[in-house]
Amino acid sequence: MRELYQVVEVGPAWYQDNIPCQEACPVRTNCRGYLNLAAAGEFEKAWELALDPNPMASICGSVCAAPCETACRRKEVDKPLSIRYVKKFLSDWTHQNVRVDGHGYTQPAAPVFGKPSGRVAVVGAGCAGLSAASDLAKLGFGVTVLDALDQAGGTALAGVPPFRLPREVIDRDINGIVNDNVELRLSTYVGRDVTLRQLRDEYDAVLITAGCFEPNYPPDIKNLDAAGVMGGIVFLERAYRGRPVEVGKRVIVLGGGYTAMDCASTSWRLGADEVFIVYRRGREEMVVDEEELGETEREGINFVYLAGPVEVTLDEKGHASGVKFVRNKLGEPDKSGRRSPEPIPGSEFVIPCDNVLLALSQNPDTTWLADIPEFRVKRARDLGIDAETYQSVVPKIFFAGDYRTGPTTIIEAVADGRSAAQQIARFLDPIAIAVNVPEYHEIVTLRRSSTPDNVGQIALEGELARIYHNMSVDYDRIPRQEMPKLQKKDRRGLFLEVNQGYTEAQAVAESDRCLKCNFNIEIIGELCIICGGCVDVCPMDVIHMVDMSDIVDDGAIPGVGEAKKWDKGVAFFLDETACIRCALCIIRCPTDAITMNRYGAVMPSIGKTLPKESIDDEIHLDLTIGAKKAARPLPLYDPALAAGYKPITSGGINGNGKNGHNGNGHRGPGSEVLAGTQHGAPSDQSTRKEKAH
Repeated sequence: MRELYQVVEVGPAWYQDNIPCQEACPVRTNCRGYLNLAAAGEFEKAWELALDPNPMASICGSVCAAPCETACRRKEVDKPLSIRYVKKFLSDWTHQNVRVDGHGYTQPAAPVFGKPSGRVAVVGAGCAGLSAASDLAKLGFGVTVLDALDQAGGTALAGVPPFRLPREVIDRDINGIVNDNVELRLSTYVGRDVTLRQLRDEYDAVLITAGCFEPNYPPDIKNLDAAGVMGGIVFLERAYRGRPVEVGKRVIVLGGGYTAMDCASTSWRLGADEVFIVYRRGREEMVVDEEELGETEREGINFVYLAGPVEVTLDEKGHASGVKFVRNKLGEPDKSGRRSPEPIPGSEFVIPCDNVLLALSQNPDTTWLADIPEFRVKRARDLGIDAETYQSVVPKIFFAGDYRTGPTTIIEAVADGRSAAQQIARFLDPIAIAVNVPEYHEIVTLRRSSTPDNVGQIALEGELARIYHNMSVDYDRIPRQEMPKLQKKDRRGLFLEVNQGYTEAQAVAESDRCLKCNFNIEIIGELCIICGGCVDVCPMDVIHMVDMSDIVDDGAIPGVGEAKKWDKGVAFFLDETACIRCALCIIRCPTDAITMNRYGAVMPSIGKTLPKESIDDEIHLDLTIGAKKAARPLPLYDPALAAGYKPITSGGINGNGKNGHNGNGHRGPGSEVLAGTQHGAPSDQSTRKEKAH
């Protein structure tokens, strides 16, 4: 089947989309930037860059779901970068080695951006609530965070095992948030010690981020109220906070998510001989990442798939003695996209046990909202929360985090809290918040004369500065660094961390694996002689010549129609998913027609400009003459808005009046793209390729 190429422009938005790790992160962490700094040994700077959009970065270094790794383009070469574990190393290293005024490292205080006034109460000291409090404080609001527990941390504290997330790591993030503008009021149960109505009357706004701590008890499973049966989240909270829990020799965990894994591993550490995780779907449908699933299996936990619970069987004293299941087969996908389990008649079987733990999702507790008449509902989804503004039917009261969305990941809760903070700020002081700090995009063009083999020099206010694309030796052969693990025989304690952490050498080596996806090849048609040298030298088969007859001309791009009239015209297609940024094509090109555009962005978080990304980037970001650049202001970063950030789709294409037409193509995340410049057009104009049959 013939492939046709539709040409449309892409600009800075495409360059940003082509950095998949950052685009996949709910708070748009500059993963590539802090990896580059870590590779250069600039660990403190790397940590500050990782921390800037994510006040819970230490926690995420241990237990983030790491969507950045799922998106990482390095997996097309071998394995994705271990971005989460580099972040864990940076947190550990900085807090162990950096001293501030004789004390341990804490998050640097950001200058207040603007001076809006007002007081905000946040109910729930979890990741969403604390992230919102951090942003609101930086905006100049006074914030009081209330929590029913005697420690802050929310789900990270009560629902994540200390052997995965040490409590001192949680404290790192909390200590960096609590300051003169953030008061932490613990052991305060809203609905008993203070009412929601009182908070509404006393504060200018109230944000509810109380999480999901009510276990789900499906009504179609019999005897869930029997002795020996407990909600998984309740079991975890009691176990981790030193309260007594019942753990027999055989434990069954119902569910297939992270809570189920934690319940199983915790039961084993508390003395259970046999633990079974029973899941109604198959292994492929589990939402747990492969690494955690593998670790749970290595601890000897038994997995039973395609089995749905029917009832808890009881002994003569009414205590749980087992669970009756029915075998399932997988049917059509449901709204989650996973195939639905369908029971097989006559396939019932029983697994004996002493205890049953339910990890079948959780719900928010809405009973304490009842002193506000509008909130007298049974389910949180009936609270009338606006999906864009986070505002409820009571204008001063907002909701965020798991309480608003249902159970999600920690990094998603952080993003939701930050977005809610923006909405509250706009509600309280729309004029002041409307004055946004601009975001600047910058594109620096690197040529053959500025590669390491022939380092070019340019004048910069009387000084000399080098610009080049600097990759480590054999970076494409560095294997993914394995996290050192605590041996199984040493894991019986609840507070013995399994992940021992990277060494400095491991962290540098892993960071060196980054393909630096902000660098993108461009072929300048005016200089190209179509010799094919770049095609021959490319070790990854990235560059392809495309006949101009395969280019679809819709008239939107000037020059394409004329170029198609040339009998020797060609376009170049670049497969960005395979490119390893080795720059051999640039070095090989005899006419200096190939450049590598370094895309950079200074994206201020609230009240703060991001630190520069790497030693080379510090030079690049300071350049004012001698290199082609494009800078443009964009609105202040807002996670809610960034989620809908779409590529630009109008633009230009290269032309070559001597030997024919010459374009260059890029394939970005989820699509294939042609990129190039028209005669006299700025270097950030690009073209996208779409297939037509």
